[in-house]
Amino acid sequence: MCEDCLAGYTRCVHVTADAADAYRQAMRLCALMELRGEEAELLTHLESVDVVRRMAAALPNSRFVHRPYRGARPSCGVGGCEPDVSVMDDRELEAHLPLEMSARFAPGTAEGRVVAALGDNGNAAFLVWSGRWPDRPEHGLHGSRHDAVQVAFLGDHSDPALPSGRHAVHVHVSKESGHRGVAYLAAQAEVHP
Repeated sequence: MCEDCLAGYTRCVHVTADAADAYRQAMRLCALMELRGEEAELLTHLESVDVVRRMAAALPNSRFVHRPYRGARPSCGVGGCEPDVSVMDDRELEAHLPLEMSARFAPGTAEGRVVAALGDNGNAAFLVWSGRWPDRPEHGLHGSRHDAVQVAFLGDHSDPALPSGRHAVHVHVSKESGHRGVAYLAAQAEVHP
């Protein structure tokens, strides 16, 4: 997921138990971007038929990938597959769980549906909005192609298979910006840990 974003310096700037608050804080940070990417990116790890159905309805053009666990009997081949969840019945879909889901969409068009579809079922999801921070060298901020805001809904780790009960907002900046650049952005957006 967004490996380019992760190439710089990443810092958690806000943790909350409220998904709407995490999204609101992320949008405050995104508003500070000089340039915003044309797409937001989602990555999640789904473990139940119900949540797969809800997420497929929320983002119909998503990519679902089944990667069998080591030692498990694969349902569609050793290397995994990309099942078409829209044509599978519940029993077929169950055999392909867990599924990784990824999607790209225009910012501001699907985030609410995604958060509602995830619910409180323990599936972590990562939303990333890329862009470019303005150059503010006097405050330690140097814009780069790796700039982004990320929300880890129900997970404050970098792996969506490791859920938590919290939502964490992360800021990605250049290595040159580091902690000082992140602190400046958080202060400007009035975001506090």
